[in-house]
Amino acid sequence: MRFSKNARDRRRVTSPVQSATMPELPEVEGARRRLAPLLAGRCIERLEVHDAKLWHPGEGLAAETVARQNVREIERRAKILTFRLDGGLSLVLHLKIAGQLAYCFASGERFACGHPHPLPDAELPSSATRFSLHLAGGDVLFVNDQRRFAWLRLLPDEQADAFVAEHRFGPEPLDESFTPDVLAARLRARKGRPIKAALLDQTCIAGLGNIYTDESLHAARLHPMIRAGDITPEQAEVLHRAIRDVLERAVPVGGAYVVNGRSSVPEDQLERDFLRAHGRAGQQCPDCDPAGPQIVRAFLAGRGTYFCPTCQPAPPGFVLPATHDQREPAPEAQVARKDTHT
Repeated sequence: MRFSKNARDRRRVTSPVQSATMPELPEVEGARRRLAPLLAGRCIERLEVHDAKLWHPGEGLAAETVARQNVREIERRAKILTFRLDGGLSLVLHLKIAGQLAYCFASGERFACGHPHPLPDAELPSSATRFSLHLAGGDVLFVNDQRRFAWLRLLPDEQADAFVAEHRFGPEPLDESFTPDVLAARLRARKGRPIKAALLDQTCIAGLGNIYTDESLHAARLHPMIRAGDITPEQAEVLHRAIRDVLERAVPVGGAYVVNGRSSVPEDQLERDFLRAHGRAGQQCPDCDPAGPQIVRAFLAGRGTYFCPTCQPAPPGFVLPATHDQREPAPEAQVARKDTHT
């Protein structure tokens, strides 16, 4: 069965969750929350593997093993989704830098989470479709990825848990156990690294990526190149609150609406127009004087980084790279980099 939207086959399509590059914690957790009530208790008719390179079943397991299994629940750890099935099996999915989950109802309605492409009116499965999970009743969950970095594993529950644990993910920033003291201790353990690099390290904090690290540092008034070891307990407390505030704003709406690195929000997505630094190079800092500084984009800590040079004062000796951008780069000038953080 193919799902399409054309003049002869008009179906309502809800807007996708957009992200500049890699789906981060808000996009993945937003997808989990939206998919969980639709999949829990549902029977899987079959799993189609469209790209064998990205399929990694455990010993003695195959796509056919999934047939007639019921979905128990969906869990998330960092940016990994685990679909728990009856019979003690788990499908473990990572969307990586350009993965998308598109849920198509038998009625033709659909929604997508993760990367904005394929577009919401694209026919599915498409050339970007890597897996199709067909459910009893006719609904289909498509895993799409134009860049072919996403992967799917089928493992017994115990092996799935061990596989995720091997990544040594840090604490979940939305868990109650994640406190200012925990954050401060994990930053001290990475004292020689720039604060942005430390936050992007998935063994420091699970799930943070480039977008929400920029937003958290801007809200905490911390320059991205301050050494993690120089953060005071007071600054760690402010940063902790900023991380929680940014994520608590982003998760319920499925993440910020960002396309090609710049904020671009249609009227039906205004609730997702909350970024104050990331994607806003050349715009006035919303937290400074109206006639004050502009947000700057520079390549720092290995990533394109957005910050305000005034309310996020630089550490001693820092010199802004001569190649920094005062305005947002054109979409065609942006090159997606392979993500180096799990």
